[in-house]
Amino acid sequence: MNRHMLCTLVSICIGLTQVTSVWSAHEERENQARARSASKLGILDEFNRSITSHTLKIGETELKYTATATSITVNDKQSRPMGQIFYVAYTAKPQDGQSRPLTFVFNGGPGAASAYLHLGALGPRRVVFNADGSVPPMPARIADNAKSWLAFTDLVFVDPVGTGYSREIKQGKKGNQGKEANQNSWHSKNAPSSSKVWGVEEDTQSLSHFIRAYLTKENRWLSPIYLVGESYGGFRVARLSKRLQTNFNIAPSGLILISPVLDFSFIWGNERSLWPWVALLPSYAAVAAHHERSDQIHYKADNPRASLGEVERIALSDFLSGLATGTFSGNWLDQTSRLTSLDNDTLRRWVGRVPPARFTKVLLADRHRVLSLYDGSIVSIDPEPASHLLTGRDLYLDRLNVPMTTAFNSYIQEQLHFRTDLPYLLLNNDVFDSWNWRSGIRGRQGFVEAASDLKQAMSLHPDMRVLIMHGVFDLVTPYYASEIIIKQMALDPQISKNVQLKVYHGGHMPYLQERTFHHMYEDTARFYKSLP
Repeated sequence: MNRHMLCTLVSICIGLTQVTSVWSAHEERENQARARSASKLGILDEFNRSITSHTLKIGETELKYTATATSITVNDKQSRPMGQIFYVAYTAKPQDGQSRPLTFVFNGGPGAASAYLHLGALGPRRVVFNADGSVPPMPARIADNAKSWLAFTDLVFVDPVGTGYSREIKQGKKGNQGKEANQNSWHSKNAPSSSKVWGVEEDTQSLSHFIRAYLTKENRWLSPIYLVGESYGGFRVARLSKRLQTNFNIAPSGLILISPVLDFSFIWGNERSLWPWVALLPSYAAVAAHHERSDQIHYKADNPRASLGEVERIALSDFLSGLATGTFSGNWLDQTSRLTSLDNDTLRRWVGRVPPARFTKVLLADRHRVLSLYDGSIVSIDPEPASHLLTGRDLYLDRLNVPMTTAFNSYIQEQLHFRTDLPYLLLNNDVFDSWNWRSGIRGRQGFVEAASDLKQAMSLHPDMRVLIMHGVFDLVTPYYASEIIIKQMALDPQISKNVQLKVYHGGHMPYLQERTFHHMYEDTARFYKSLP
């Protein structure tokens, strides 16, 4: 090659580099302009996509993985955009040439973003809490999570519309996005009827569309699919397991339900209901024993249910009979008093139906301390000791939300390099207040439930396995409700063995307790390995 040709090639390369540089700068300016315009409308720009590479040390091995933070626009039946769903996905290269499992993760509420499971237990980075699950002094600390579920599955943490950075897309009169509507699209003034995505049926539909869109976008249709949900997220997962099969031809291989609600009649009762109080009794007894207010059981932290067998028997016999008859004859009130440390006078006045808001106030009232509904082992200073009921928000949950929110905002920007002016809504009460519960009620059933969806999904796909995890001190979604519902589902013997119920030392978010965090990881790893 002569000097003239070499100089010409160099000039061409320099020119191409300059053109590429100018084009990249132009594209970057366009992306920034789009992002600013979307932020003004109160939504994300779907081209706002951050992909970063990381390494996590798990034991003696190093796992290289990719993190993707972005959003997907989901459409309604008329192909009109109805919401943008933000997610963070973690993927690693398979070691054996086989496609890695793909797990979609949801929190509950409704109105909670996925940061609780994301930074609390499953993700590659984790917020540091005290060993007993209590909240350490601020500022929040984030550390590598050697027990991340990324060790055995790719993870997609999903924020339903109205949570995290996900927003509803409102339509103007002509079907266009209206600026004013989008700015207020997650505000409580929107009644359920005005929202296309805030409701039982609406939520199931939008998340089904999201899962299908993700599988298409990332070419993951042949991956084994798993669903994980906490609290209302467990309800979501049970409903999705049927909807994905019947409407989208997607068959999940396994479900993990953490502190789920399978039937709301078991937690939202009235003065004549029976099941909510039966379901609570074993957890009341466990909390009383933990705080040494009852000596009727020998509580075992490593195996809570081994301590509660007799309490469970009483709950379904003497206690249930006493509630049903409404009489104070027999010894059921004395039994209940000894197990829960509630005095007979309190039990008589409430006819055995002592609500958690009362129980958490009176157990340690002599110390001016109040318990958390979300974890009855957590104790806080009672700001209103004269009040007979727990009023307002749960003190533990409020305190927990601070490190979760600050940690996520720092993590998403500094380590995942995702930028937006939208606020991250960890727990959006406006979603709950505007939720359309009626869309999920079938026939004459007065409460929404997902147990029938789960049963049909398991019958459609007999190889699908289900792992249900609960904390024994959870007074919001007590573990014994799931135990009773599983029995009442009357599953065929071929599939009944596919459901496991695990009960741990902890509360609604049992993984915040250090010992339980390790147990849950080990049980989950075995669950994934046991599936075909």
